[in-house]
Amino acid sequence: MSNIKAAVIGIHGIGRLHGKTMIDTGKIDLVAVCDVNPDMKKVAEEEFSGTKFYESIDDMLKNENLDVVIVVTPHNLHAPIAIKVLEAGINVVTEKPMTTNYEDALKVIETAKKAGKFATVFHNRRLDAWYLAAKSTIVDGLLGDIIELNIGINLYSSPKSWRGFKETGGGVAFDWGVHLIDYAVMLSGSKVNAVSGFIYNQTGKDPVLNEDHATVRIYFENGSIANCTVSGVSKVNPERFKIIGTKGTLIDMWQWEDGIAKVYTNLSTGEEVITEIKYGKTHWSKFYDNLINHILYNEELLVSAESAAQNINILKTAEKSSAQGGIPLPLC
Repeated sequence: MSNIKAAVIGIHGIGRLHGKTMIDTGKIDLVAVCDVNPDMKKVAEEEFSGTKFYESIDDMLKNENLDVVIVVTPHNLHAPIAIKVLEAGINVVTEKPMTTNYEDALKVIETAKKAGKFATVFHNRRLDAWYLAAKSTIVDGLLGDIIELNIGINLYSSPKSWRGFKETGGGVAFDWGVHLIDYAVMLSGSKVNAVSGFIYNQTGKDPVLNEDHATVRIYFENGSIANCTVSGVSKVNPERFKIIGTKGTLIDMWQWEDGIAKVYTNLSTGEEVITEIKYGKTHWSKFYDNLINHILYNEELLVSAESAAQNINILKTAEKSSAQGGIPLPLC
């Protein structure tokens, strides 16, 4: 059986990691890369020997016989490029976030259906060891019924890059924030009922730049809530996860590989018990293993386009809520 033929659009940064990861599977051939910066041709020649370099997406799609294209560009370009790829009859993977507005996410999904191809999003953090450890404590019933999930990160994208601008990056919550939203939805195990938001800008802030702080509150059908915060002003690091359940509370303090989360519970006598949950290893390459198995054997995709689009819907609904004083709003 011949290998899957793939291309990457945008190799200035993490696009190179995508290319190398696909090659390492041994089942995907990286036959082309595309970047509008001609200086990246030298990088492509050094790191992807034998791979053809293009500066034009149209030329690449016209001249190459591709099974899948990976889009690794500024966030606001994900949708138009994904739609172009799908209309060319090629499957597409976009880096997260899927898009910077919900209407575009729906257009990508509709275009994929019309083309008979798939669209998916590199929500690699569904494979994070700490997320999987937290998920296992919930599934195993150690926490009981979930009451509240608190998930946060201190991060501010510098205006020295496109990530720091509202138009190209999407906003303060559209980078790592979309991971936090995805964590919350996946950990909740429940449907989203409503969303509220609080977005803060320091006085005199240039409106073309990302906001300084955002909290998204998600109300779930099972009665639980999640608070997801991305802050560029907080002086104290938040917990990555503080998950409160009826039987226990899980705390994760942003440890990485080989780290631990702590679960606090009580014996029937009232005595406090602290259980350490060790992380395994994070294997983001499993995203591409799944992609291969989907193409070859119709395995279910790790990330459905609909689930990625819902994350965008949540973020945009939070923006609308913030503009209305933070009232909870239903998803579109």
